[in-house]
Amino acid sequence: MSNKRLLFIPVSSPEGIGEYMRSLLLAQSLQDELHASIDIHFILNKHAAYAKSCPFETTLLDHSATKELDYVCDVIEKFKPNVVIFDCAGRAGHMKAAKKVGAKVVFISQHAKKRAKGLKLNRINLIDVHWVVQPDYCIEPLTWAENAKLDIFPLVRPRNVGPFVAFASNEQKQQMLSRYSLELKNYFIVNAGSGGHTLNGQNCADIYFEAALKIAKQTGLRGVVVFGQNYSKTIPSSDSILCIKSLQNTEFLALMSQAKVALLSGGDTLLQAIAVHTPAVACAISKDQNARLDHCINTGVVLKANLNIDDIVTKVEKVIGVAFYNETTSKYAQLENIHSYDVITNGVKNMLDGSSL
Repeated sequence: MSNKRLLFIPVSSPEGIGEYMRSLLLAQSLQDELHASIDIHFILNKHAAYAKSCPFETTLLDHSATKELDYVCDVIEKFKPNVVIFDCAGRAGHMKAAKKVGAKVVFISQHAKKRAKGLKLNRINLIDVHWVVQPDYCIEPLTWAENAKLDIFPLVRPRNVGPFVAFASNEQKQQMLSRYSLELKNYFIVNAGSGGHTLNGQNCADIYFEAALKIAKQTGLRGVVVFGQNYSKTIPSSDSILCIKSLQNTEFLALMSQAKVALLSGGDTLLQAIAVHTPAVACAISKDQNARLDHCINTGVVLKANLNIDDIVTKVEKVIGVAFYNETTSKYAQLENIHSYDVITNGVKNMLDGSSL
């Protein structure tokens, strides 16, 4: 019996990494569960820093998949996948090619603009399931026009399934504390996304590192700075800060879930911090993060800071103040507990098995 074939086409750009990391985590999880019965293939932009290190068979493009319509369609035709996962990517032509070879089509979006792409009329009968990896509190509801479109045309309705988080086990958490000689709730964790973001000519990871040095000095907490896979400089060394190039997603979550506080960007890691109940201070380091950060602030477990060292330090000190900290952590019980990891992994497995969703 031939193996099931799964094709991933995430948004793949030199700057961004979130969609690729989500696809990679999903691919690794499915491989662990299905072992030798599945063949996994990725299509990536060769100019992305992570492209050549992908652990699965990969087709490398000269541009993003969006600009390589015919080539991507040829790969789909030759690979003949059972399921194709378009993570914030995919032209209607790609989806038509997938349907032509009998594949199920999954579209994953993470904000309203990307969600709207899954509701274009040229996607009619092309998408089998549309998962939105945001909790309800963090994304605008469908517009009146979008709801009307769904009522009139046979488009798949988007489903909010929350952040894609693979929670670490208690054993994994303890292993990470032991590996880095850390104590539960006696350190803070810092990450400015992929490590390649710049603002006003400055690398955001460098600004976060400088803020971490000051936080460690003023609070007595040890700092853990994860610079990100796209950070191109030499990783600095410090007595008060543990500096790490990058971590696997589960490793990062194991550390973040046990940290006193997290300093993050407005990207996916912010939703993950909320999911693992770690209070956070966050800055919007790209334009598309402002709306998400504002939504997260409304939860009461995130404080917004300007991308300024003094403001960051002030906000972190405010979060860890005893009264404020206790008030913040008490709010997690009021937040919805929806996480998309099981929904998506089980959904894809069902499609590979030929089961209905």
